[in-house]
Amino acid sequence: MGLGQKVFDECGTLDIVSWNSLIDGYVKLGVLDMARRLFDKMPERNEVSWTVIISGYAKKGDLDVAKSLFERMPVCRNTVTWNSMISGFAKGGFVSLARKMFDEMPERNIVSWNSMVSAYAQSGEVEEARKLFEEMPEKDVFSWSCMISGYARRNRSEDAMKLFQNMVDESRVRPNEVTLVSVLSVCGHFTALDQGKWVHTYIERNGMRLSDNLGAALVDMYAKCGCVETAYEVFSKLDHRNVSTWNALITGLAVNGIAHAALEVFTEMLRLETKPDRITFLGVLMACCHGGLVEEGRYHFKSMLKDYGIQPELKHYGCMVDLLGRASLLEEAEEFVKSMPMKPDVTVMGALLGACRIHGNVEMADRLRKDILELESIEAGRHVLYSNIYAAAGRWVDASDVRGILETNQIKKQAGLSSL
Repeated sequence: MGLGQKVFDECGTLDIVSWNSLIDGYVKLGVLDMARRLFDKMPERNEVSWTVIISGYAKKGDLDVAKSLFERMPVCRNTVTWNSMISGFAKGGFVSLARKMFDEMPERNIVSWNSMVSAYAQSGEVEEARKLFEEMPEKDVFSWSCMISGYARRNRSEDAMKLFQNMVDESRVRPNEVTLVSVLSVCGHFTALDQGKWVHTYIERNGMRLSDNLGAALVDMYAKCGCVETAYEVFSKLDHRNVSTWNALITGLAVNGIAHAALEVFTEMLRLETKPDRITFLGVLMACCHGGLVEEGRYHFKSMLKDYGIQPELKHYGCMVDLLGRASLLEEAEEFVKSMPMKPDVTVMGALLGACRIHGNVEMADRLRKDILELESIEAGRHVLYSNIYAAAGRWVDASDVRGILETNQIKKQAGLSSL
């Protein structure tokens, strides 16, 4: 932009197009202060000038400034300007304000409708999203994908699959990569292997290229459904592998208990100079945990920060506590928790408590009780686990007391969740 600004400054007479071009350039570079200075100096502003500067502030998230300019706009507001404001409010989490503007729009296009459907879907308000989706005068692939991914995020697998089937059977819109990744995610999460195979067949029949994201989604789906050989076969046929595809295979092997194979794939990943990320190490530590590989786990946990500059997160600490606990190293696991740079969460403390139950360490369970029950005072899983620990140790009064807490406070265990 330096040369453009120089030419602009040296010109004697400038037309509206020149002003708009330079303002647009600064907006695209994210240099909004320079764009605003030029905008304020303009001798005459037309519709494009206002749209560009308002869109720039809205996309950046400076919604107060964008709204102020929008309300001051003396010329007719076009659809692009309205859509910029709606999208800005939606992305900022102000869905109700986005809807207010959507309702006030004098004219809407498909971008307007998609912005609102996406806003509702991403905020978890899938019923509102579906109402608008059904009212849309026309739908494109983005419309369908937003709605399907919205259901997927809310774990509403049946709704997501039904909508995908409607899209394929009844609409003229073909699914794209985003759509198929969402559907495969649902299939993997709910181990819906038949539906996952159908999606795979659809991809092949339509000659779709397996991109990094789509390839990773297929590998992940097959692995989560227990079809490890098929997952590896898909992985092997990929033209290109990025960190996501490697992660899908490593994690898939780990969750299926094939620890050594997962670590071999990780070694191959490093040999081919693909840089691991936090998800890679989560898969590696899960593999160590399932395989009881304590030394390997310790090594890889330290390697995260030392060799790759990746700060371990709570999930990584939880894996290490689980690994040490399973190996009967309860004192080391407890010290490990105490050394954490952040406060342990339910996952971390639950892993330690689970180890206490497995190895009958009632004394440690007693020490942890106050901290653990404070973390999850209204969920029944930890109370039930404590009751079982005390019962196994013959401490019937303590077991009865814990059960009494459950009944008195009407604490119920969430359906479909184990105590860990």
